[in-house]
Amino acid sequence: MKIEPRRLLELLAVARHGSISGAAEAVNMSQPALSQSIALLEREVGVKVLERGRQGARLNDFGDALVFYAQALESLLGRAGEEIRMRSLGLEGTLALGITPVTAVDLVPRCLELLMRESPNIAIKVIDGLDQEITEMLRTRQLDVLVRRLGIAPQYTDIEEEPLFGVDWSLIAAPDHPLAQRASVRLSELADVQWVLPAGGSAFRQQMELVFASVGQTWPERGISTNSILAIKSIVMNSACVSVISPRLVEVEAAAGRLKVIPLEDVGPPRPVGLVWRRGEKLSPVAARFAKIIRTLAQEENELRRAAVATP
Repeated sequence: MKIEPRRLLELLAVARHGSISGAAEAVNMSQPALSQSIALLEREVGVKVLERGRQGARLNDFGDALVFYAQALESLLGRAGEEIRMRSLGLEGTLALGITPVTAVDLVPRCLELLMRESPNIAIKVIDGLDQEITEMLRTRQLDVLVRRLGIAPQYTDIEEEPLFGVDWSLIAAPDHPLAQRASVRLSELADVQWVLPAGGSAFRQQMELVFASVGQTWPERGISTNSILAIKSIVMNSACVSVISPRLVEVEAAAGRLKVIPLEDVGPPRPVGLVWRRGEKLSPVAARFAKIIRTLAQEENELRRAAVATP
């Protein structure tokens, strides 16, 4: 079966605009020409892809399946054009990287610094989003590679995952907070504390909801909500509020004595964070360099942490 790529992009326009007329205007075609193109696409694939009615054109299941590949094609063409534009400006290439909040600190920035030092003539775009969002962006070729928690987003046969390191969650409090003197606490026993936690709609909030759900706790309604990790840390340092966060995000403040990190007993073992890419596809040269660097740094960090734990 051979599909004309242009027809996929035209089907994508119909999906976005919900009608042949709206899509025809968007792609600068006449309605009859676009209708004929969709009919030819249906002939190529051997099934109907649109249900036409008084309310417009609606994709059926076959059309939805094709739109996924149409989005990937659109992204791929856009990335190709951007790559050529960058090379025409004297740059070597590009990297589109997807991350989540817990991976935005420490390891990924160090990797990017080493990558830029090794390859200064590159352009890097970093997207911070929900696990599911950046996974879909990877699948539709808007991103080259991800660094995110594993086992959170749905499992797809077209992506591959490689664990790099583990992330745990701890309670943070001001040094003079009553809980700061505890060697450890249980999340399930903190019903009466004042919280500062991520607001809705963020990747950080999604991750925290899973932490509370893992111990059978409902999301706390009392306290302060914000999508700024900087604000969460500052509020905890200057108030009686506490929060749940990865110790990686507060290493500087903890080392300076501004925050106390208290291990949580009941949230389970560290969650794996890893590298994610499209299965069966060769990484671009820049993405391959990034992957090599982050693997090396993760291995070195894991060895240091194991040595620290083994030291009496």
